Amino acid sequence: MKIDPIRDLIDKNLLEELHAGSLYQEIINSQIFERLKDIRFLGAIDYLYKKNKHKTHSRYTHTLSVATLALKYSQLSKLKFNDEKYLVCAALLHDIGHAPLSHSMEPAFKKRFGISHHSASNSIIQGTSPLGKEIASILKKYQIDIGKLIGLLDNKSQEKYAVALSGSINVDTIDGIIRTHSYLRNEEKYSNIPKAVHIVEELFGKPKRYGAIDKFWGLKDGIYRDIINKKINIYADNVTQKHVLSNQNVFVDEFYWTEVKFKEKYTFLFEELSAIRLKNIPAEALNYNKRSYTIDGRYSDIGKKYLHEKTPSVFSFNQPGLC
Repeated sequence: MKIDPIRDLIDKNLLEELHAGSLYQEIINSQIFERLKDIRFLGAIDYLYKKNKHKTHSRYTHTLSVATLALKYSQLSKLKFNDEKYLVCAALLHDIGHAPLSHSMEPAFKKRFGISHHSASNSIIQGTSPLGKEIASILKKYQIDIGKLIGLLDNKSQEKYAVALSGSINVDTIDGIIRTHSYLRNEEKYSNIPKAVHIVEELFGKPKRYGAIDKFWGLKDGIYRDIINKKINIYADNVTQKHVLSNQNVFVDEFYWTEVKFKEKYTFLFEELSAIRLKNIPAEALNYNKRSYTIDGRYSDIGKKYLHEKTPSVFSFNQPGLC
């Protein structure tokens, strides 16, 4: 899979710098990291956008982008390599444990088996997962403290640079929202969308500016409204979760499979996803978290300026305005 920086939404110069690091390159070249090429970024939702004339993305391209943004943060903050390597490795490994269909199926796996992509990632890093010790061996070779690395991923690190991954606006969500926006058809897309690297420069650079961050926060509000909480997309996620919860042939180790392998075993699930149409959705109520993202212009502090509200909600498919 050859990366196209424009198509795959990754800064070309930062990607070249990332590949120049032997530690980072070994992680990227590992079979476990390569597995992410076969994990769709939006999970079940990806199968509803397959007819759009744009690139659908993987956890692989998302992760590479997040790592380049972590590298950019390191440059802006003038981190020494000993700090940079922990931040960039954490970025490279933050989604290493994602299951087939990504976030769509994960709640059901967690409910049934107690596994999440966070716990799976930690197992992969520690070398205790069904995928083996490949990543753990690379980290050991470069004398990476696994406990310190997992602390970063679990948002328990006291390091100042941890904010790049755990802040209310961070390199993971910056790429995630920009990437999700690319699923919209051209006529649906928002105007004047900033590049991810420009948002990072504003967020962590000096002097502090807010133009790109404001646009990003407004975009995040729209993405949750127009894609993530869209009626048909919530239904698709629900279909995949019901599959895991009701099918006795699903086993916990399948969480570590590629999507192709999962599809080979459960062809009928993917056929059902591909056949979903708004008019075919049965009338049933579903729970979801309604999210809103607003800006309080009175403040310059990030935590006070950019507000997030999550409201547990229920909608039935007969409700207007939720298609």
